[in-house]
Amino acid sequence: MNPPLPKKPLLLIGLILAITLDTAVQLCWKAAEPRHASPGGVIIATILSPWFAGVVVMMICQLFNWMMVLSLADVSLAQPITALGYVTVAVMSFFLWHETLTLSQMLGVGSILIGVALVSRTHKIGTAGKPV
Repeated sequence: MNPPLPKKPLLLIGLILAITLDTAVQLCWKAAEPRHASPGGVIIATILSPWFAGVVVMMICQLFNWMMVLSLADVSLAQPITALGYVTVAVMSFFLWHETLTLSQMLGVGSILIGVALVSRTHKIGTAGKPV
């Protein structure tokens, strides 16, 4: 029988997966959105899109991954780190769809990066919900 994985690498993998899945979900939502549908047809066209099926699958994966992450770390550490998804979505949207990044958006991205760095330095990895 294999020994259990150490918590810190498993948590890191879970957090990276959480950010990646969140980014992919947001980008797939954008891809699923019909650009030329009538207001009433948007919902039907979106549901029929293969991108929408991908969104559903990824959201289910997010649920199970998030349950694993929370079993390894406090939500007060894990949730703020997932804010990096805002950064990755903005950057990927810039490259994929040539969306603009205004100065205020770039300042917001910088603020998120600083905030995540500060939050990640103020916690120790331990048993979720129990002080270390």
